[in-house]
Amino acid sequence: MGLRAPLIAWQRQIRYFGHENGNRFSMLVFDNRGVGNSDKPLMRYTTSEMAQDVIELVDHIGWIHPKQLHIIGVSMGGMIAQELVHKHPHRVASVVFQSTAAAIKSEMSLYETMKRRISLIKPKSLEERLQASRELLFGQKYLNGPDALGVFPTNADRFNAEEIWKTENINQPPFLAFMSQLIAAGWHSCCPERLKHIADSVDYILVTYGLQDKMIEPSHSRYLKDKLGPRAREVVFEDAGHVISTEYVQEYNKMVKEFVEEAADNVENMQQT
Repeated sequence: MGLRAPLIAWQRQIRYFGHENGNRFSMLVFDNRGVGNSDKPLMRYTTSEMAQDVIELVDHIGWIHPKQLHIIGVSMGGMIAQELVHKHPHRVASVVFQSTAAAIKSEMSLYETMKRRISLIKPKSLEERLQASRELLFGQKYLNGPDALGVFPTNADRFNAEEIWKTENINQPPFLAFMSQLIAAGWHSCCPERLKHIADSVDYILVTYGLQDKMIEPSHSRYLKDKLGPRAREVVFEDAGHVISTEYVQEYNKMVKEFVEEAADNVENMQQT
């Protein structure tokens, strides 16, 4: 998952893949270093080192066979996924790059860029933090829409409630750990040659993003798709912001399910020939 996000951010996918379709899928979610229940070492983080964390984790649970892994990386998680797939392409059957970038290159002016980056680390009250997060993460259509379960008036209200629950129940990352993640994402760079290596090595690649994304502008995903070449697939959500997996839960889950099943069937067919 992305910057500062704990594994519970996948809750809507955990329910769908891990519970409702648990007979078909085995799903691994985890906290990246620096967040949640994972260690928070005081050192510089890099996306390549965080990718190695993932490999060591899947090795530990025994997912060691060729073309066994189906990777989904969101935002900073997508950057980590690039490093993982580049170094271990033989392990990967499919990869979804969601709302991410090969390298961060802001379309905004230097002033606006610095203003936004400072806002990420500036101390805020709870309400200020909730408002800033809502505006960066979601499209306005989703925020104004009614809560699907009818518990809250709007999706914005549900987001507020979930964030308050996380604050009270999940280990919050210390400032230096957050900064270490921020530096890892900010310094990430996957050049065209490395992206071509990924495209040549993995048959199933999907780039998906929302056109209303204010966290990582859509141009980053378009660049990623372009450099990954014509075999990489692209799915665009016109009204979505940064977190498609929350804004369009049913559509997103269906998209990922069909994509992963197709990739898994392809691996099975190749192994039988």
